[in-house]
Amino acid sequence: MDNELISNIGTQLSTRRYDPTYIPPPENKVFLVRNKLVGTLSNFVLLTGLPKASKSTVLSMIMASAFTDDTQLEMKLNVPDNRRICYFDTESSANDFYRQVTRIKKFARLQELPENLDCYCVREDNHATILHYIDYYLKFNDCGVLIIDGLLDLCSNMNDEMESKRLINYFKRVTKEYNLMIITVLHLGKKDLTSIGHIGSAADRYCQANIEIKKNKETQVFSIESKFMRSDIDFDPIAYKIENGFVFEVPHEQAPYKPAGKK
Repeated sequence: MDNELISNIGTQLSTRRYDPTYIPPPENKVFLVRNKLVGTLSNFVLLTGLPKASKSTVLSMIMASAFTDDTQLEMKLNVPDNRRICYFDTESSANDFYRQVTRIKKFARLQELPENLDCYCVREDNHATILHYIDYYLKFNDCGVLIIDGLLDLCSNMNDEMESKRLINYFKRVTKEYNLMIITVLHLGKKDLTSIGHIGSAADRYCQANIEIKKNKETQVFSIESKFMRSDIDFDPIAYKIENGFVFEVPHEQAPYKPAGKK
């Protein structure tokens, strides 16, 4: 290495050094479930489940909870200083996307979308273009919570170990650089019920929490469970049903499965 490169590395390394005079600000408790801490700024959270397990419905309730005084199925999103929430839908058709936005308004009991909520449908774009969109948005907006449905559309090959690592490093960088929290959706493998591909393994390793949505096909009861929690203990499963577009909680004894995470 030449002297200039060595000097640059040394300067950069010095900014990572422990500073005994620095006191980190209190953690912002951005995402809570049953009053348990799921997500904070500078971190990302996984929402996982099999296809058609109502992950999008849960996402709409999470976003709606930011604009009401109460919770949605005991889930609460607290965006500090009225910063923006941005929702990127990478999967839905136009009809499904607009139905999702209508659902957010319905759960929040609003006629119009709040001014600090931005929603984009980028289904027709490839992974590189979507990442460019996200970079552009974060550069010109004070975003506190970024929601991406879904994670697989941010990479070209979910089983490419190097690409998966680069994407997770991207999440780690932007969450710190912009001091925001990311919630992203990932499918589970139908055979082993684990996060799909190398990208799923990498995301599990570095996420702050993995919240799993499950469905009992016989009873049509869904559940929200803490599969992995880094910053708090597991919460009791939240069992619920969906009828005629309305979501209501049922006794958690009816949840499809027992809690998956560790206490």
